[in-house]
Amino acid sequence: MRTVKWNPFLSGVYTVLGGMLLWAGAARADVTSTNPAAIVVYPKIVVDTSSENNIDTIIQLTNTAPNPVNVRCFYVNANGHCGNSPFAICDPNGNPADSPCAIGDVCISQWTETDFAFQLTSHQPIDWTASQGLSDLPLSPSCTGPECHGAVNGESNSGSIPPVSENPFQGELKCIEVGDLGVGENPSTVTVFNDLKGEATIEDITISGGGTPSVDSRGYNAIGIQAATPQPADACDASGCTLTLGAEYSGCPGVLLLDNFFDDAEEPSIGDDVRTKLTLVPCSEDFKFQTTTTTTVQYLVFNEFEQRLSTSKSTNCFTEIALSDIDTRLGPEGDNQSIFNVSVEGTLTGQVLIRGVADGSTDHGNGLLAIAEEFHNGEHDTKSAAFVTVQRGTRTQNDVILIPAAQPTN
Repeated sequence: MRTVKWNPFLSGVYTVLGGMLLWAGAARADVTSTNPAAIVVYPKIVVDTSSENNIDTIIQLTNTAPNPVNVRCFYVNANGHCGNSPFAICDPNGNPADSPCAIGDVCISQWTETDFAFQLTSHQPIDWTASQGLSDLPLSPSCTGPECHGAVNGESNSGSIPPVSENPFQGELKCIEVGDLGVGENPSTVTVFNDLKGEATIEDITISGGGTPSVDSRGYNAIGIQAATPQPADACDASGCTLTLGAEYSGCPGVLLLDNFFDDAEEPSIGDDVRTKLTLVPCSEDFKFQTTTTTTVQYLVFNEFEQRLSTSKSTNCFTEIALSDIDTRLGPEGDNQSIFNVSVEGTLTGQVLIRGVADGSTDHGNGLLAIAEEFHNGEHDTKSAAFVTVQRGTRTQNDVILIPAAQPTN
């Protein structure tokens, strides 16, 4: 498992590209995957314990503050469902050959959210699996004041974490540090706080033919969005809050950079075949009315000779897709015609610049956050790693997160 990835082979390759891409690195991004923040984003949460591939996600969240903090979290369920079989779960961006939908049926993208709240005592780390949740969160014995939601006469019960709503499941998780859980108070009007730090580990246990299980795990740091100077409370009312990224909170990155092997490249040290999956989630989300926004994503691809190709594809609430499927049909057919494939680029490695195109709306931005997963397919096994894409600059347009009013814990 790795939560931070550094590839010395790629670092040498991109010295050539450095001068050309100075415009992308001129400003430092205001989101972080290494420091505590007020909002933590886990772009990819995946569960599938219903097949021979037992896949689950271990989620870790830590309160780094010397005092208790209240947390509200939102699971985003991005499963697709078959049009003629609404209870059949499918992957809108997956290989059609693996779809459970009948011939002539289509996989329809959908979006639902599940929210929950709990309290973390000072310096408390917790972890849970997405498939199981966590039924009881203990409080520190010293936490007996009115700020300790759920603590009655010193009893330790401050909330619970539900499992994901479906199995299989794919989607994201956002956790926000808040003030009083009993009212819809804007977190940034309480104090300047950046106390939360998160990590996620995707575990893939394959049991085939009754033999020894094959275990592969890949971890990544959650992406943190830090709180800025407190703002007036006019963004909140009894029905919920509007959190502005770029004012109350740091702005989303202007450009995402992915340093990668091109798909189907042969890794030079041991000869593994390499493929990459990209997961994109929007910075702007509406948890209050559960509506989605479509963003056109531009991809600018450079190979080691600084040759440039480009493409674009829209994304909605969540996109997990193999690189070679971005500009070709879904599945392996036609991959060798993709600009993300070694057959087209002619070099082992390259760099991809990813940017959400603003749509002119004044009530939301089109910022994006992303992680990448790199799969090395060897003769006998598959090895993988997950990592956050590099972030550069800041969006000129603010992104917005709408959250409903919280319910009292007791």
